[in-house]
Amino acid sequence: MRLWQNVDWTLLGLTLLAAVMGLVAVAGVSGTSLHDPAVVGVLQHQLAYTLVGLCALTVLALVDYHAWARWAKALYAFLIVVLVVTWRLGHHTLGAARWIRIGHLEIQPSELGKLLLILWLATLLAPQAGQIRRWRTALLAGAYTALPALLVALQPDLGTSLVFAAVLVGVLYAGGFPGTQLALAVACVVGLAVGGVVAHVRWHLPIPIQPYQLDRLLSFLNPQVVAQSSGYQVIQSEVTIGSGRLFGTGLFSMGVNNQLHWLPESNSDFIFASIGSTVGFVGACAVLLVLGAIVWRTLHCMAGARDGLGALLTGGIAAMLAAQTLLNAGVALGLLPLTGVPLPFFSVGGSAALTNFAALGLVQSVYMRRKKIQF
Repeated sequence: MRLWQNVDWTLLGLTLLAAVMGLVAVAGVSGTSLHDPAVVGVLQHQLAYTLVGLCALTVLALVDYHAWARWAKALYAFLIVVLVVTWRLGHHTLGAARWIRIGHLEIQPSELGKLLLILWLATLLAPQAGQIRRWRTALLAGAYTALPALLVALQPDLGTSLVFAAVLVGVLYAGGFPGTQLALAVACVVGLAVGGVVAHVRWHLPIPIQPYQLDRLLSFLNPQVVAQSSGYQVIQSEVTIGSGRLFGTGLFSMGVNNQLHWLPESNSDFIFASIGSTVGFVGACAVLLVLGAIVWRTLHCMAGARDGLGALLTGGIAAMLAAQTLLNAGVALGLLPLTGVPLPFFSVGGSAALTNFAALGLVQSVYMRRKKIQF
């Protein structure tokens, strides 16, 4: 069987390029040199997950994506159970219960949950290809998305729940739901959210978010007002990016930051700001270009899918990667409220890395089976 002849080598090359760039970026912003123990530790950690992720990509590419659809409902139910357990019994870090400890490993179920949600929505909607344009079908998909998104928001992790919402939008659009109606629905939801925040600030009406999350929203509008809390992070992120100018201050130049911690989470939530500092505007644009090319190529695979299931899977994955990229970069640039979403293939994090590689493995599986395999 000549299955490997059907691989999307362009997407695979872009994936490997992003992985290598991510390792270089993580090392370059985590310490003062390659001999720095902090750099060695984080690089070993990320390299291990990158290798495991590449293995996951290979396995998922080789397995027919239709096989996963048979387990989609059970995997969705498993996701709900795990998210409930994480919410109630998860390991707390920085005030949030987002991780489950298994020995020395910490797993973030919400990251893997993005892919499981995409699989379930695609499996659910694929047989209803002619009915996805109906609001009833869209609302059903929305209900299935809302449950895990709510459980993630309760951890609390508002950023990841927003990615879940983006996945829903991507799957519906890939299934043929009218774009204008979808945009109108998104605008209405955003308008209600903004109206709720305004009503809370002006008239103290209750809203279902934590006080620190409200601070993040307010710091987006005016970082100076809450400069001692979340506004501090926004200000420092903008200062960090600005310090890089056109070509950056060079890799391993953030030693002062790592000693004084004036930019929190510099190799995870705010790694785009760190990249802007070390390799400048040119390097930051290169990162966005590579990630944008991966999204574009995923959409290309969606267009060539042989059936509705493949198109919905790849559409959801493209939306997931695009949303994470825009949220992370937008927060670092001060264009979006603080959310804490990792930058695909660049931010430190094992669960996120495995999810991204596995997702592109599914995309390869769809592309490799876009036509009859030659023997």
